[in-house]
Amino acid sequence: MRFGYVWLWLMSGGMTVAQELQINETPYADLKALKPMVETFQAHAKASFWDELEIDMARVGQILAGQSLRARTGRGLDTHWVLEDRSAEVPLRLATGSEGPVAGVVQDGAFGGYALAGIGPKQTGMGNMRLGSGIVTVVFEDLQCLFGLRTWLDGGQDNIVMRDYPEGNLNVIFWNEAGEELADFRRYLDQGLLEIGYIQSAGSYPEIKAVTIQNLDPGGIGIDEILYAPMCPMMVS
Repeated sequence: MRFGYVWLWLMSGGMTVAQELQINETPYADLKALKPMVETFQAHAKASFWDELEIDMARVGQILAGQSLRARTGRGLDTHWVLEDRSAEVPLRLATGSEGPVAGVVQDGAFGGYALAGIGPKQTGMGNMRLGSGIVTVVFEDLQCLFGLRTWLDGGQDNIVMRDYPEGNLNVIFWNEAGEELADFRRYLDQGLLEIGYIQSAGSYPEIKAVTIQNLDPGGIGIDEILYAPMCPMMVS
């Protein structure tokens, strides 16, 4: 995990104090209990979009302007889009780095309903799964303090070290308003339903402007019930 910093200027006896901002993993259920915004994608069922999809207080697309893609073949032999150049232009905005639709909201049996799926590159060789092998990015209208998602991972299948697959089966990257990485989380061998949340350190100001989700999971992933909120509750994860 990588860390960012938020500076809280506390003038006490002539001293200036800097407080470190951390984004930590936390149980999804704990964040949902805080009554955040929850996007189920059900209202966008069967949507397919070439640039971006507008949801409540946010937009969903492929990458941030200034970034670029590369095709990487994962352990399932499906070719996925992943970030190559991570440098984002400011102000942050969505952009498209490939031809054709970038994502769709499709029926996903793992959730018994509809889920968001990024659309990957055209497949070659033994790979055949484009749906779910793409990359998606969420840009928020206002700065957020927490984020969560539900997904289904087919997982590692064995316990080899995935040194050739640095994005892991799931990679979630957080960006601040200046386009800097706040945190970078990776999952490697998880299997089955994954409900995971992320929250800034207690008492900090909201810093999350965008979130990128990429994967090398065999067969790709669907993303359901993303949650987010601008308030930083006084809770420690």
